[in-house]
Amino acid sequence: MELPSHPHVRLTRMGEVLQVTLDRVDQDNRISNSMLEALTDSVLLASQTCRLLVLRANGPDFCLGRDMPPPPVGSNTTAEQVLRDDAAPVLALMDAILACPVPLLCAVQGRTWGMGLVLAAVADVSVAVENSRFRLRELERGIPPCLAMAPLLDRMPVQALSHLVLTAGELDVARALSWGLVGESCTASRLDIVVQELVDKMLGFPDPAVRAVKRYLARAPRHDMGAAAQEGAQLLAQVLAAR
Repeated sequence: MELPSHPHVRLTRMGEVLQVTLDRVDQDNRISNSMLEALTDSVLLASQTCRLLVLRANGPDFCLGRDMPPPPVGSNTTAEQVLRDDAAPVLALMDAILACPVPLLCAVQGRTWGMGLVLAAVADVSVAVENSRFRLRELERGIPPCLAMAPLLDRMPVQALSHLVLTAGELDVARALSWGLVGESCTASRLDIVVQELVDKMLGFPDPAVRAVKRYLARAPRHDMGAAAQEGAQLLAQVLAAR
């Protein structure tokens, strides 16, 4: 099968693995809408033909976010236009990732901001080079990053997510690990080795069992904040009443 082609999204088939590489180094791998569409197509292709999807990036930085500046003040941009041009390509990619029956392994380095941070966080397995830095800086540009926050709600403590967004601060790898944005870190010289070890490990498991884990993680019930508060109150009441 011929792989889809995009000048800034490189696809490489390696047996049962599809590797996708962001390759827009001169723009710090900022992701355009056409790149989002290519990433979505890559996820759909991996869903149908592979056992594992690996996402990486060329250059010193993984990704500095979207190549999508906000509409200028006074441009009379409508909500429908924002939904169509800004939100829809991201939603399509997120839907594809959530529905993908095979694991997504993401390897990041350098600055991993905005959409780059989201991709690292929503992957099933993420490894970050020790020099990686994570940031959601949309508030500095007057943009509420609610779309970026949505897939992080079940992956990060609420206080950590609030701090990340409301301070627009930069996180080092240690905090990214402790806050659940990535699962593992390594030196730059070991990144290729660690990625290959993870690939070999996951391919060594029976495919039906791996797909069952993916399906469970996608479908397992989640608490919204109100439900979690109610459950916490009930547990507190039970413990205090049992004294």
